[in-house]
Amino acid sequence: MDTRTRFRLMPVTLLLVAVNLLIYLLTVIVGMNGWWGNGAQLLHWGANYWPLTIQEGQYWRLFTSMFLHAGWWHLFTNMLGLLIAGVFLEPVIRQLRFGIVYLFTGLLSDYASIWFHRQVVGVGASGAIFGVYGVFLALLTTRLFSPVPRRNFLAYISLFILLNLLAVSFAQDIDNAAHLTGFLSGMLAGYILYFTLTPADGKRLK
Repeated sequence: MDTRTRFRLMPVTLLLVAVNLLIYLLTVIVGMNGWWGNGAQLLHWGANYWPLTIQEGQYWRLFTSMFLHAGWWHLFTNMLGLLIAGVFLEPVIRQLRFGIVYLFTGLLSDYASIWFHRQVVGVGASGAIFGVYGVFLALLTTRLFSPVPRRNFLAYISLFILLNLLAVSFAQDIDNAAHLTGFLSGMLAGYILYFTLTPADGKRLK
């Protein structure tokens, strides 16, 4: 499968990246600090914040906060992680499943984030992205894929987890509650999805 064909098989991933980039550019154009973001401005755009999201009943913030980022580096690392996972996983589980998994794990992780950090303004797609990697890891522990790609990608996912554990040890503003919730809910979703997939689906992992 050549690169052009593979990109045609990941429209949801590309759409999500495009939406995140567009919203980030819009926030910068209207005055957001492109390097670090701004909590008050992010709240105006739909950031996640317990007093507003839960106490004021603005539950839509669980969704909108997934498409906001506090600075270009936050955006870059999230979109890179999404692209890497999407280019391999979306062709396997197809567009509808991929989109549902992304939104489902993102919403759960956003709720967990403000549950544990009730006075913190939360933004970012990392919970949903960890959910996608959780699905990937779960499927790699099944018989959906042949032994060689399964072994190779298990090593890749393990490296991803290791690098993120290292990042957590050096940074104090990483939302571990969102990451862990996204990852675990993604694994659960992956095991459920396994029963809806066929050996032909597994062969699309290259």
